[in-house]
Amino acid sequence: MIRVGLIGCGRIADLHHAGYADTTDARIDAVCDADADAVERRRSEWGVPRAYTDYRDMLDDPEIDAVEILTPQPLHEPMALAAAQAGKHIAMQKPMTTSLESADRMIAAAYDAKVLFKVTDNYLFYPPIRFVKQLIEDGVIGEPQMLRMKFIGGRWNGGWEVPSSTWAWRLQEVMEGRGIQTFDHGHHLWATAWYLLGDIERVVAWVDFTEKIVDCPSVIMWKYKDATRYGVCDYCQSMDLALPSKYYSCDEWFEITGSRGIVMIRRCTGNLIDGPAVSVCTSDGWTHHDIESDWASGFRYATRNFIAAIQGNEAPLLTGEQAKNVLRFAFALRRSSDGRREVRLDEL
Repeated sequence: MIRVGLIGCGRIADLHHAGYADTTDARIDAVCDADADAVERRRSEWGVPRAYTDYRDMLDDPEIDAVEILTPQPLHEPMALAAAQAGKHIAMQKPMTTSLESADRMIAAAYDAKVLFKVTDNYLFYPPIRFVKQLIEDGVIGEPQMLRMKFIGGRWNGGWEVPSSTWAWRLQEVMEGRGIQTFDHGHHLWATAWYLLGDIERVVAWVDFTEKIVDCPSVIMWKYKDATRYGVCDYCQSMDLALPSKYYSCDEWFEITGSRGIVMIRRCTGNLIDGPAVSVCTSDGWTHHDIESDWASGFRYATRNFIAAIQGNEAPLLTGEQAKNVLRFAFALRRSSDGRREVRLDEL
């Protein structure tokens, strides 16, 4: 039995907790949050034996084998370094940190301590994205040429309400030059772009702002490494659109065109577009696949990957190095927009 402690009891902790509900290999044995009321509420709600308000006290707990770090990115590095020093395996919410130098320090600390270090991105375990990756690898659409991704944000329509405390640290990100959408949420899309079609060589981007806060509308284009293969993503914020979603008030869809066909993923975070989750067009016509497409399912499968990786049965996804490369892309696109030029990722 792997005994896990959650550091950070905010909104996203609901989905991380749910990942342990259907496994007999691991359980949550402790929760930690600086807010004493919040952590006690979680302890009681989830029936967890122990609660802490200082993560260092949790790391001193010999009953804890691994931790999930679910706090804002500026807090990740000190927590990860302390967890590695304490010999705890680590799963960290994306994005991993706020600089490449910080990423290097965390990767080195985990390596030196011989503990597992994984950065969690639920999109890489979202069933439609996993299914499409297999279709591509099986050659169903031939040689991939173009990936198109669409993000749209709207106004709240009955899904998750985001507390003011969350907006406070996200606004701090904006002030420090990291966009709410293209950096924080963008990690999902940049990780997906890598996961589906490989390493990226260069990027060009135009990042604009709505009400000087939300980095939309934006357009990002990139070229893949060692291939005649491209990607494009556009971000829009439709402030007056009530967007159907059980979670955040946004949605995404994806289209990959190859030499022999096209594959589409119709939804992700929300439920803006009806119809089957995945559709494929080839010379034989359209085929449709109505597979599991609840956004939360990606968290469950990501948790299973963390457990299996600790057991030595799977490779962790994302590794520290893989997550660092996603981070590099996010910094490169902002450099491109600010400098009005194409940026190669190896510049960073």
